[in-house]
Amino acid sequence: MNLARGTASLHAENVCVFDTFTVPNSLDLTRPLGNLVKGVINHLDIEWSGIERTISGFSDSTDQFRGDFIENSARIEVVVTTPASTGHGFKFISNPTTSEFAQIGHERNGVFF
Repeated sequence: MNLARGTASLHAENVCVFDTFTVPNSLDLTRPLGNLVKGVINHLDIEWSGIERTISGFSDSTDQFRGDFIENSARIEVVVTTPASTGHGFKFISNPTTSEFAQIGHERNGVFF
């Protein structure tokens, strides 16, 4: 991340995820893990760039956080699969997409506020 340039990147491969389908499923106390379908993020790339707006020295004493932030855009690509053993076995490949809004920054909160 380079806040002065408004750039940052995230790359992840082979990250196990669970899909509970609905918010109620993920919060159901009788099934704390919901109806799980295992999936794998095979490939995730996010690239933040540009500077639309700079917010320096922001402080919120009620929620106890402060920081410097850059509003910009982000380009996102993702490939996700579910194993055939789950009974689903599908693959999702996104088109590279650029967001309308993104934000990066340096934040301090909690005991560091």
